[in-house]
Amino acid sequence: MKAECRLNTWMLAFTSSLIEDLSDEQVYMRLSVTNPPAWILGHLAAEADKALGILGKEQLLPNDWHSAYLQGSSPDAVMVRRTKHELWQANEAVYASLRETVLALPPERLAEPSHSDFLREHLPTKEAWFGHILTTHIAMHAGQIQYWRRLQGLERGFEK
Repeated sequence: MKAECRLNTWMLAFTSSLIEDLSDEQVYMRLSVTNPPAWILGHLAAEADKALGILGKEQLLPNDWHSAYLQGSSPDAVMVRRTKHELWQANEAVYASLRETVLALPPERLAEPSHSDFLREHLPTKEAWFGHILTTHIAMHAGQIQYWRRLQGLERGFEK
């Protein structure tokens, strides 16, 4: 899990670079059928917070984050608009706690079956699922923010 935690830190830094020049109003702009950056940031934080709960840790986010941002939610259903800074601070706090928690897990705990019915076929163990939440999940959604930026006519992350 050390490699996944290092990649998580890098992916968060990259994702931060994709939103740093956006205003609070821009992060809520929905273009075409894309999710707005605000929903993506809330979703990433809520999924990582859910992972803390799966590990038996106290979740850091209020329950309204889970109903607003977890899988199956819609950007149209978000009732509380948070600032870009609040959304980002939630990601930093939740992922820092998740990295610390997974690094302390014994190997037998990581080898337990995944709790995820949705992803179990591809991610059969908790280690695989936590690895996904720390890396590929963020990468997929960073790609969505990249696409959103292109639709806005903004520079992509690697071009900035």
